[in-house]
Amino acid sequence: CRILAELAMMLWFVVGALFPALLLAAPPPINKLALFPDKSAWCEAKNITQIVGHSGCESKSIQNRACLGQCFSYSVPNTFPQSTESLVHCDSCMPAQSMWEIVTLDCPGNEEIPRVDKLVEKILHCSCQACGKE
Repeated sequence: CRILAELAMMLWFVVGALFPALLLAAPPPINKLALFPDKSAWCEAKNITQIVGHSGCESKSIQNRACLGQCFSYSVPNTFPQSTESLVHCDSCMPAQSMWEIVTLDCPGNEEIPRVDKLVEKILHCSCQACGKE
């Protein structure tokens, strides 16, 4: 009986520790909706020219990417008292893979700070991801 109680306690601990993590895990992106079978989500990295600047320094143009697309979001009306889980979903087109690069700007006329290093996020790949992702 004692062994069963210990097993039950261990199982309760494991469920208590893992359950919140399962709730916080982001759901996978939705690519199709039953209401609109002819439409699909899309998200891609588009090439852009980005201007990097700093007060008192010369700006530089660099090649980068921006995320552009249409990802699915929806909210289904609730009832009260609530009979089912709220049906709300939000995906956004955002960087899935990026790296940081140093861009050095020249600051002529400023003897104290002749150069400024700026960190710039370089986007490599984009995808539909949960809106709350940070």
